[in-house]
Amino acid sequence: MSHATLSDDREVQAQVCAFNTAFEELDLMFRWDADTYRALASTESDYGKIAQYIATHSPHLLKAYSAEFLCGAIVERKNSTLEACRQNTVQYKDSTQRARLWRARDDEGKEVRA
Repeated sequence: MSHATLSDDREVQAQVCAFNTAFEELDLMFRWDADTYRALASTESDYGKIAQYIATHSPHLLKAYSAEFLCGAIVERKNSTLEACRQNTVQYKDSTQRARLWRARDDEGKEVRA
């Protein structure tokens, strides 16, 4: 896998994390995965992605709330958590290997303190 592909994949994971965090904080029952996010990628703006998703999967919400209101609330929460999601997205293809590296560092830290 090329560096660009890994970088793109990490960004998709960070976006999915940020959207899902926003959905959870707003008590919405939406949960996206990378495939859902990519399927909505034809719509460039976050507002467009959300409006398309709601219209397809939860149109009943549009009876109680305007699309503009829902999209605005979700995008605001998503943007406030995106950087944290980027920081926490695993930056290695093999997350098992990354976990081993963290354990090794932790073990080294314990030895130094002893």
